[in-house]
Amino acid sequence: MKANLAIAAMLAAAITFPLSGCFGLPSMEEISTQASDLASQAEDVASQAQELADTLSNVEWGKVSRLVIKDAETGEVVRELTDQADIERAFSPLSGISGLAAEPDGSPEYTFELWQPETQRLGQSADDLNEIMVLEVTIYEGSPVVMIEVSPVGLSLHLSSQSAADALRALAE
Repeated sequence: MKANLAIAAMLAAAITFPLSGCFGLPSMEEISTQASDLASQAEDVASQAQELADTLSNVEWGKVSRLVIKDAETGEVVRELTDQADIERAFSPLSGISGLAAEPDGSPEYTFELWQPETQRLGQSADDLNEIMVLEVTIYEGSPVVMIEVSPVGLSLHLSSQSAADALRALAE
């Protein structure tokens, strides 16, 4: 009796599967397409995270000229640092972050702009060099989420690290 029920259930499933579009269920092709899209999105995020990690590890801390800390709500400069050791120490927790996060619900608290001189080109005088913002980091009130934006390439990611958020917050206060 149980065998007959199992066979009937499998037969019903086999008949229903090709007719799934008739019942509003996604077809196997739609499921396959959605799975492929999700895999592609995951690859994109992984690629962006790797690019960010590479960028952070390639920052020439000795070349950084200043860190400007702003109140994220008003844009008012809270503090400006030029001590390279302090700047590197504050950003060092970012290099070990691997957990992506969603944008938090809280308000942005502080924005950190990392500036360095542009690379000198052949024939260009050192006096003609401008500063460029190479990294912008935002921390959020009551949140371990840190948004990192690599300005020159337009890459932006939200990462979760309480130690990184705390180290940056300490610089602002």
